[in-house]
Amino acid sequence: MFYLGKTSLSRGYKVQPKLWACVGLAISFCPIDFTVSETIRTADRQRKLYYGTPRKTWTLNSKHMIQADGYGHAVDLVPLKKDGSADWDNCAIVKDAMFKAADIIGVKLRWGGDWNQNGDSRDEHQRGSYDGPHFEILL
Repeated sequence: MFYLGKTSLSRGYKVQPKLWACVGLAISFCPIDFTVSETIRTADRQRKLYYGTPRKTWTLNSKHMIQADGYGHAVDLVPLKKDGSADWDNCAIVKDAMFKAADIIGVKLRWGGDWNQNGDSRDEHQRGSYDGPHFEILL
């Protein structure tokens, strides 16, 4: 059983509470460890990610930024290997845990590995839009 570490917990400030509850519940039954790599972004950081080389985001209107309700509506969760390094090939395992948590809590999520929610990540890989660590709450 895994739990959120001090750094991950410190990143929960201003995250939409039901989304943050999903993160906390998902780590409790996820078969692999993950870390919260990013939550809230400033508009300046979003612009740098958008206009940087290489481009790290596809929008200037990210759900990572504070929304009208005063919360960020996105989190990035990076799966970890036993040595603590990123395990990018296991984003779908974290996705399964997050969607199970969302079902229990009663919220809807969108995963960056399946933006169009067709149940398949291959098209996201083909378009270059796959973002396996990214989760958004749909309100």
